[in-house]
Amino acid sequence: MRPLFPSFALLLAMLAMAGCSTTQLPKTHAQLTQSALEADYFQVRIPTRDGKKLAATVYQPELQAGQSAPLIIATHGFGGFRAKRPLSIYGKAVLTGEAAIAAWKAGYWVVFYDQRGWGQSGGRVHMMDPEFEVADLSQVIDWSLDHLPGVSRLPDNSPAIGMIGESYGAGLQTLATFTEPRLKALVPLTGWHDMNSLAPNGEFRTGWGAILLSAGAINSGFDVGEMFAKPWNSAFDGTVSQDMQTLLYERSPASFCDKGMAPHADALFIQGFHDTIFAFQEAVKNADCWKDQGKDARVIGLQGGHVMPWPIQQWRGWLPIYQTEDTVYCGDYEASTTDVILSWWDEKLKGQESVVPQYCVNVTEERGLAIEEDLPPANRFNLPKSKVTIPLAGAFEWLMIPFDTGSDLFRAMWPGADLRDLKPNGGFGRPKFIPLYVVRGDDEVMLGTPKIDLRIAGTSSSNSMPMFVGVGVQHANRRRVRVASEQLTPLPEKGIYEMELPAVSQPLKAGDRVGLVVYGFTTQFPINSAFLARSATIKGDVWLPITREEAISLAPERPF
Repeated sequence: MRPLFPSFALLLAMLAMAGCSTTQLPKTHAQLTQSALEADYFQVRIPTRDGKKLAATVYQPELQAGQSAPLIIATHGFGGFRAKRPLSIYGKAVLTGEAAIAAWKAGYWVVFYDQRGWGQSGGRVHMMDPEFEVADLSQVIDWSLDHLPGVSRLPDNSPAIGMIGESYGAGLQTLATFTEPRLKALVPLTGWHDMNSLAPNGEFRTGWGAILLSAGAINSGFDVGEMFAKPWNSAFDGTVSQDMQTLLYERSPASFCDKGMAPHADALFIQGFHDTIFAFQEAVKNADCWKDQGKDARVIGLQGGHVMPWPIQQWRGWLPIYQTEDTVYCGDYEASTTDVILSWWDEKLKGQESVVPQYCVNVTEERGLAIEEDLPPANRFNLPKSKVTIPLAGAFEWLMIPFDTGSDLFRAMWPGADLRDLKPNGGFGRPKFIPLYVVRGDDEVMLGTPKIDLRIAGTSSSNSMPMFVGVGVQHANRRRVRVASEQLTPLPEKGIYEMELPAVSQPLKAGDRVGLVVYGFTTQFPINSAFLARSATIKGDVWLPITREEAISLAPERPF
């Protein structure tokens, strides 16, 4: 009998060659197909202005002679890669790929490409430089219109082009639309308004930095030299330089919005509350900018997004780092997330009926609200002066989980054992929790943007007094304090902090305690903490967005 291994190896080699082979397409400017096209996909190379080649996969829809279809441009996040075939990691597990493949099957042209320096594309990674990554997108559009027959036209005779991408790919869309008028319908997934969200109060998210550097190095062929060059390298000690903060702002939609510049495309912003890189309000601020300039902008709030691996953040699925829900819930109505995206493109690029909600938020992964206009305002609470030992506060929290489980069982056995009311607890080993409010009813929800006006002081002779604050929720008859939406914000020095915290989405039950939680150490910011123990004090005011669901929910006039 012939050995099986050589035959199997040959088969793998043939599949690899088939996946890497490229197709040369002739130029065509035909707005309608000249002959019938079968549904297919193939690999191409797209030239850039500086002579590099971008690897892309063209998904060709089934079309009859004389027909046309809108075009969707799809691209990936930082450290990612394109969906080279329908059965692929991106095509089956990442929302960008799922929506792109769904669009192809629904009759759209799709061009899914690797950004420069990533995957199989040439060139170096330039970290969203307008002269490189943003300019490349226009080249992809040029190539597509030159080589794909039958790209639909809108009533004004402009090409019907939409786009989708997560994270890095979301930022690309929102930057390009200020200079690229051919983009019409964007779907930025978990992007940024101001890229300084990577470094709140100048403190780089070093937990994420380690993950992204590792993933980026692998998928770029270790082409991460830009990260070690100035000013990017200032992030390695945990605190970014002023030059880096300026650069992050310049490569953000905020820099265009603040100048009063108008985006060319309408946008469906999808953002997650548990996203610990780009908080939910990044999408809200982008949407506000779009609306101020007369564009259509809608917001879908999910729970997932950029989620750090367990146990740093809650386990949300088998795919590490990036997870989104499959379903959007909007009051009594629901639809798959991919169907919502397709409906958006159908409306904007095919002229079909508008069915996508203006503002929808998944309060949990299984329940959501249709929001009337904006998230509710926050209520003010006075925070009494409290002491915290840093960096020890919260440093051993993960070790206490089994002890908390045992004490919770004891409380459940003895009615009335949970008598803590609003008594502060923790601060040495455990995080400091300063409860401010006891929930009265099961219909209450914390949904919106908390704010703080806090004064930080302490025993250190220097100004350095790093701590990390968030909104804490201590459920009735439970010992452990959970951080609402897992969002912590660094306060690096003594002084006064008047600022927003990341938006939260947290269902509540009667008896839950809500307040400020303070950590001296967190694995979200592992090298931003103090290394010498010191005593700190914190006092001021906290605004918590607690309301009843009926006060903010809107029953949609029509279902999806």
